[in-house]
Amino acid sequence: MKERKKDWVVISFFMLSPILGVLGTALYSWRFGIQWWQPLLFLVLYAMVGLSVTAGYHRLFSHRSYECHPAVQAFYLFFGAMALQNSILAWASDHRVHHRYVDRDWDPYNIKRGGLWAHILWIFYKRAPDTFKEVPDLTKNRLAQLQHRFANPLGIVAGLGIPTAIGWAFGDPIGGLLWGGFLRVVVIHHTTFFVNSIAHLYGSRPYTEENSARDNALLAFVTNGEGFHNFHHRFPSDFRNGIRWYDWDPTKWLIRALGAVGLAQRLRKTPQLVIERTRLQTALGRAEQRLATAPSQIGEAIRLRLDAAHHSLERAAELWNGLQEKSRKDWKEYREHVARAREHKRAALRMLARVPEQA
Repeated sequence: MKERKKDWVVISFFMLSPILGVLGTALYSWRFGIQWWQPLLFLVLYAMVGLSVTAGYHRLFSHRSYECHPAVQAFYLFFGAMALQNSILAWASDHRVHHRYVDRDWDPYNIKRGGLWAHILWIFYKRAPDTFKEVPDLTKNRLAQLQHRFANPLGIVAGLGIPTAIGWAFGDPIGGLLWGGFLRVVVIHHTTFFVNSIAHLYGSRPYTEENSARDNALLAFVTNGEGFHNFHHRFPSDFRNGIRWYDWDPTKWLIRALGAVGLAQRLRKTPQLVIERTRLQTALGRAEQRLATAPSQIGEAIRLRLDAAHHSLERAAELWNGLQEKSRKDWKEYREHVARAREHKRAALRMLARVPEQA
């Protein structure tokens, strides 16, 4: 492959923006103090821009996990541009290539080239001329085409101009620019980049071990729910990343809220049966080597538990396939079998955890 040239404009921007955003805001606040509206401005813009990246750039445009009203799309595209992470055509194109070739040479932010490469260094090189063949659906979207033409000017003018104007209204345009502009841009950059680096290095892999993606609940708190990355790589078209009710996933909650008021439709959701089967298969694959070294009685007990989990899931699958009218009684029995399979699996894994590792 031909070596790409460094993009010194991009490198300069990513070197200077943390100085202005972090150090500049800290020094300015130390010199002039912090007014109540400045952190609020940061948080509001951080939420609007950050959710436009996760709910818009990522789950809507890149993975088509739901559909939404053009007004919502326009909101995502406008505030997504303020993240200064390229246009939606370039962003979604890179991301779809990442999913197709994850951990391989064609993966643009391949974690096997190192955490720093996946986090930011991959951005420091000029992109090859792009025909956007990975995003034919988006090249037909007039809003996406328009945003692609003006993404960078829009991101700079609106991303820095809006907080400056708000700061001017409060009598402190520099404070608005620093808090709502540069600091917000830096934080959104690196929380987004954490998904490409940390979420491929640290965490659990309950759904698949075929790639490096990991679930990291702590990371979800600073990425609007994107930390459940192992689930996402296994089920990329699901509009959720955190599937349990208590999983921190504000992006999922926003999409559900849009659906509740009629602004989002066709929310794609992986059936619980499929999720549990996947978790069981992953657990079985992980257990095989340790079962070979387990004492016979313990190994037999673990296998019985895993078999029971498998049979419960098979019974749940039969019920699911036979549910025509989906009566309340049938739904209840289906859920009971799924829950039973989950408990058998957990019991087997608890027993397996007590088996000594092979020397």
